[in-house]
Amino acid sequence: MASKANPKRLTQQMVERVAPPTDGRLEINDAACPGLILRVTKTGRRSYSVIYKVVGEGGVNSGGRLLTGRQHRITLGRHPFLSLPDAREKARQIVAAADEGRDTRAELQQQYKIRIANTVSSVSQRFLRTELQPSIQSWKNAERIFRNHVVPVIGGFPIRDIDKPTVHELLDNLVAIGKVGTAREVKKHLHRFFEWAVDRDIAQVNPLYRMRRLDLAPNPFAGRALSDEELRAVWRASNDLGTPFGPYYRLVLLTGQRRAEWANAKKSEVNSTERTLEIGRSRQKSRRDHIVPLSNLAFSILESLPSWGWDGEYLISSTFGRRPISGFSKAKAELDQLATGYLSSSIQASQKIDPYRLHDLRVTCETRLAKLGFGQDVRDAVLGHAKTGLQATYNKYDYLKEKGVALETYAKHIQELTK
Repeated sequence: MASKANPKRLTQQMVERVAPPTDGRLEINDAACPGLILRVTKTGRRSYSVIYKVVGEGGVNSGGRLLTGRQHRITLGRHPFLSLPDAREKARQIVAAADEGRDTRAELQQQYKIRIANTVSSVSQRFLRTELQPSIQSWKNAERIFRNHVVPVIGGFPIRDIDKPTVHELLDNLVAIGKVGTAREVKKHLHRFFEWAVDRDIAQVNPLYRMRRLDLAPNPFAGRALSDEELRAVWRASNDLGTPFGPYYRLVLLTGQRRAEWANAKKSEVNSTERTLEIGRSRQKSRRDHIVPLSNLAFSILESLPSWGWDGEYLISSTFGRRPISGFSKAKAELDQLATGYLSSSIQASQKIDPYRLHDLRVTCETRLAKLGFGQDVRDAVLGHAKTGLQATYNKYDYLKEKGVALETYAKHIQELTK
C-alpha cells in the first residue's frame, strides 16, 4: 500500500514502467497533487483515484470550527485512457470541492449515468434521425456506414470515451483489409457526427479534429470514360442481364443521369407525350427540378418495362414496383463478368474489363457528347450540374430542346457503335 509519509512525484514514464507487485496491489501517492493515488495491481492494471475528506462532515468543534469527516475515495479512471495531467486536474477539483464542504460523489454518479447512457450506438441513432435524415438525400448511406462499420466496433462505448487512437485503430483495421474507400467514408461521417455531438454537449471533444490520414486523402480520380470496346461490351452484357438491371444500366448510359435518379424513378415522373423524365428537386443532387428528354431508344426501353398494378409506383423494380431496385453490388459484378466475356471475344484474347464505377457511365456520356460537338452548357444541362449563382433562378426548361438533340444524337452514336 502507499505510504503517506513518502509520496513520490509521478511522471508519465514512472506510471508506465512501475513494476507490478507480486501480490495484492501497489499504491503510490502523488507528491505533485495531494490526494491523487496511482494504483497498480499484480496483473499490471493501472488506475488513478483520489482520497479526500469533506469539511463539515465531522461536525463543529467547541470553537465553532468545521471538522472534516471520514475519508472518501473516488476512482478517476484507468491508464492510459485517463492521462496523468487529466487525473491531477480531476483530483484537484474534487479536493477543492471537499474543502468548500461539497462531496462531489453524487454529481459524479449522475455524470457516470449520463456517460453510460450516451453510447456511440444510441447517440448515432439520434444523429441520423434528427440531423441527417431531414437535411441530406444520401442519409441512408451514412446509416449503412454506422450500421456496418461503426456500431459493431465501438457502438457499445460511451461517446465521451472515444479518443483519437480508438478512431485510428478503427480506420487502420478497415485499410488493412483493403477497404480504403469505406474507411474514407467512416472518417467523413464520424467527423460530422462528433461535431454535432460536441455542439450539443453530448461529447466533450471531436477526436477526428485535425486528424491526418494521408492514406485516406480524397480520391482525385474523377472517373473515366469507357472505350469503344468497353462500351460495346457493357451494352451487350446489359442486354443479357435481363430485367430489372439490364434496362437500368442502359438507361443510365443513354441519359448520363446519376445512379439514384433512375433507381428511384417513378411512373408519375414520366411524361409519355413529351417523352421526358422529370426529376423533382427532392431527388436531384443539385436540389432543382430537372427534366431529362428521352431519346427514341431510351423511351423504347421504358416501354419494354413490366407494367405494374396500381400500387407499383417505381419504374425499375424487382418487387412489382412497390420498392426501388436494390442489390447493386451483385448486379454490377454480374454485368462485369458478362462484359469481360464480350471484351475477350472481341479482341480475341483473355482480358478483363478495366475497373470502372457506375458513375463512369455518366462520365462516358459527357465525354462522348463533347466529342459529338456539344458545348459545356448543354452537357451541364443534360447531366443536371449546378450552375454557380443560378440555383435560385434556375428554369427547369432551360436548354430543353438542346438536351433533347444531344441525347438523341448520343443514342444514335451508341446504336451505331454497338451494332
